[in-house]
Amino acid sequence: MSITIKKASKNYGTQQALSNISFSLKKGEIVGFLGPNGAGKSTLIKIICCYLSQDNGQVEVCNIDTQKQDLLVKSKIGYLPEQNPLYLDMYIQEYLYFIGG
Repeated sequence: MSITIKKASKNYGTQQALSNISFSLKKGEIVGFLGPNGAGKSTLIKIICCYLSQDNGQVEVCNIDTQKQDLLVKSKIGYLPEQNPLYLDMYIQEYLYFIGG
């Protein structure tokens, strides 16, 4: 899997969450996003996973544009959020079985 991000930005109203972020990851590389609360880490992950769209710039996963072929990108990645957003009473294993089904 590869990820390429070119000058991606995201605003929430007047609040800028990302400003012209650019980097690329090649197959086999392992990275971590570090930064204080509000730095844009979760926003960037959601853009890569096609849960949000960037306001400008380009994001590709496996050379697939996330804005043009979001379903194909989603078929290539898995995303487990920090908290189970919909079913708070389910254990994570139950949630995974539910989503997998």
